[in-house]
Amino acid sequence: MNIVQAAMENLTEIMSFYDVMCHVLGQQSFLPDGDKGGFPSKEMVKEAIESGCQFIGIENDQIVAAYILNHDCDSAYHTVRWHIEAREDETVILHALRVLPEYGGRGYSRQLVEHAIQTARTWEQKTIRLDCIVGNDIPVKVYQSFGFEYIDTVNITYEDIGVPMQFRLYELVLV
Repeated sequence: MNIVQAAMENLTEIMSFYDVMCHVLGQQSFLPDGDKGGFPSKEMVKEAIESGCQFIGIENDQIVAAYILNHDCDSAYHTVRWHIEAREDETVILHALRVLPEYGGRGYSRQLVEHAIQTARTWEQKTIRLDCIVGNDIPVKVYQSFGFEYIDTVNITYEDIGVPMQFRLYELVLV
């Protein structure tokens, strides 16, 4: 898999990729019943592409994986005690890291996380933070294998889910 910064010409394919992933995640028991589509939004992906924060994994001329790395976070992130104090512009948040199920088991999630860490270091960030919904334990193991540490569990109401859910917050200090 080749990981590259997305371009605006990739927008339609990226949104199709994330639509498939929303459908896949919508089957999981850790999410409430109902509509689970819409994350990330087209607006979020467009902004991420424009700011150089949307990354895609390509294999056989197809997007098979993606993630966003930017400074945007839910206000719940400001209610916890992190391992390191860092300004918003010194902290990146890892969002929407996904791999198509048929490409699972090939280490692509690990490659994406490693790429995100290297990108954050290139951007001279002090820390990477992320949240993971309680019950979705598979990605947590990947993050922890890279040294991400559990910080706290908070309630977040993301628009695509529509109701408050518990999310675990994790941090990887880079300095």
